[in-house]
Amino acid sequence: MRAGQFIQCGIRGFEREESLRHISRLLPASISLFRGDYRDEEDLQALIRQINRIYKVDNATPEPYIAIDQEGGNVVRLPWLNYSPGNYLLGRLDNTNLTKFAGMLAGYDLYSRGIRWNLAPVLDVLNSYNPVLLERSFGEDIDLIARHGEAYIRGLQSYGVGGTAKHFPGHGGVLEDSHLELPKDRRPLSSIMNDAYPFRKAIEAGVKSVMMSHVLYESLDPDFPASLSPKIYDLARNEFGFRGLIVTDSVDMLAIKDNFSPQEIVKYSLGNGADLLECADLGTSLELSGHVLSVDSEKLKRKVEHIAGFPPKPTLSFKPPEVIMTSLSVLSNEFIRGVPLDPSEPVKIFFLDTNPDSNVAEPFSSFEFIMKQLGDLHMDIDIGNSKDFEGFNGKEQQMILVGRNEHMKDRIQDIREKTAENSAVYISTSISKDTGTVPDTIGYIAAFSTKGYSILGAIYKAMGLM
Repeated sequence: MRAGQFIQCGIRGFEREESLRHISRLLPASISLFRGDYRDEEDLQALIRQINRIYKVDNATPEPYIAIDQEGGNVVRLPWLNYSPGNYLLGRLDNTNLTKFAGMLAGYDLYSRGIRWNLAPVLDVLNSYNPVLLERSFGEDIDLIARHGEAYIRGLQSYGVGGTAKHFPGHGGVLEDSHLELPKDRRPLSSIMNDAYPFRKAIEAGVKSVMMSHVLYESLDPDFPASLSPKIYDLARNEFGFRGLIVTDSVDMLAIKDNFSPQEIVKYSLGNGADLLECADLGTSLELSGHVLSVDSEKLKRKVEHIAGFPPKPTLSFKPPEVIMTSLSVLSNEFIRGVPLDPSEPVKIFFLDTNPDSNVAEPFSSFEFIMKQLGDLHMDIDIGNSKDFEGFNGKEQQMILVGRNEHMKDRIQDIREKTAENSAVYISTSISKDTGTVPDTIGYIAAFSTKGYSILGAIYKAMGLM
């Protein structure tokens, strides 16, 4: 056995050629790719070929499982694909056929690119205004989440791409971001087990992997977060009966990295039940690898069996019709309040959110697509970003503001002043529950996603075109 057999790592932290040299040394069982690892589709394919060559040709070793976070909505690593507009929207529509189709299309697109592992779907319950979850969750109702999680998993895995039920046993009971600190869920056991129901149903549906959260559940284990807890691994394996692959959330997140040493991380994750240790940072992965083989060899042998049983075999091969996803994205927005603007008059559109939506999301990347589509309308439309909005002082104009409400809090006064004498509509790329964040003197549309088609449909609605 080699240490890399029990690690899923990223290639971030080094220049590409240096990263690939480290990969050649470590030979991890899985490599998780992020948006900054490649420029475009052609470069992605070249990177995957390079990785596979290192394993198959240079080391006569089976190719790694290439993994990716292609959740849909605001967390996508391949933004040029026609992906789902997001779990929260799918939950609101509550049509499991559409959710299964979203999984099928993701499965087809990923499998055809040599990606066999999707780190999705999120099965966490949106119990409160949790900035880590929001539109990533299917909603607030556990039965709805369970039904849609199962539908997505069946669709995805029918194309030979393994799904991931995350973040076990549920991240929705805390407000803290585990990328930055260790969240503590202080609710009673009954509440935590209630939130874990969608995971139970996903396991019954045959999901191929489960990702453990970095949350400390005091009523389950007051000493360790789920990713390191023997009691919570026992819950997944014995009470829920999961026999597939268990992976930790990335252990370079500060919830773990700031509270446990590299030796402790390996000892308590792999030693207590994880099959793979996820670490997005390659440098940290190399550091952790030095401790892996100190884990009991019999435990490691059982992990090899779980890893070998992943991913699923494809049962479908036809390409799902993308027009369904396009139509769904354009049409599925909600006009909360206000009146449409006049499309025959000039309109200024400001994209206020050019930073990542969260620690897991990627920067907004649909400017060119949206500008092209709007340009084809031959309307008087001017497009700007957050800096343009800061310098804007016009009056009696029509305005559309696009952004995620979570990022609007420090801009509310500026928005209030600049929309006071203008007809304005705000388009939220998140959920519609926080309408109070935006001044009630302007219109409000929920697009639920940063996806280009979703925002485009909301802009059409803002101008009274649909």
